[in-house]
Amino acid sequence: MSPDPPSQAELERQRADIEAAFSTGWVPEGVGQPRTLTVADCAEARRLMAGGGLSYLEPSIIQAVRDGAQPGDPLPPRERRPFIKGVSNDAEVIITTAGAWRGVAVLFSHEGFPGVRFGHRFTPPSDEHAAIWLMENIETGGLHRMMQAPQPANDAGIIWTTWGAAPSDP
Repeated sequence: MSPDPPSQAELERQRADIEAAFSTGWVPEGVGQPRTLTVADCAEARRLMAGGGLSYLEPSIIQAVRDGAQPGDPLPPRERRPFIKGVSNDAEVIITTAGAWRGVAVLFSHEGFPGVRFGHRFTPPSDEHAAIWLMENIETGGLHRMMQAPQPANDAGIIWTTWGAAPSDP
């Protein structure tokens, strides 16, 4: 027996949740607030510049130390980052139908593929982590692997991802 299809209210809630993730992005604590270079961050940046491997530091801190900043000097304020690295701010989250399938999809562009519009269908029922799974797949190379043998675009010019919900293309 197949599960009941999601209600319009369930789909709208999932759409709104995913849209909020894409529109808000990653907002670090203290975004837009003034900040200063600490002694510890300065020492960590110097260790990295000497060939010290991985670090928790933001690239802007390392660059500031490379440019001669000292503890107590001002740093650029933290900024909002896109929800998914490389995905432009033009993402559109929609409720869509493909045959008997109804669900939420996101349409987006990626800087690695100029001029290409992608679509990804989220599997119902809604999973509170669905957008995170999409981010993980894209940021670990899912689009690049998929585009080694790309699917043809549909009539609307969308290339649908090959992971996740995959009903036949309308």
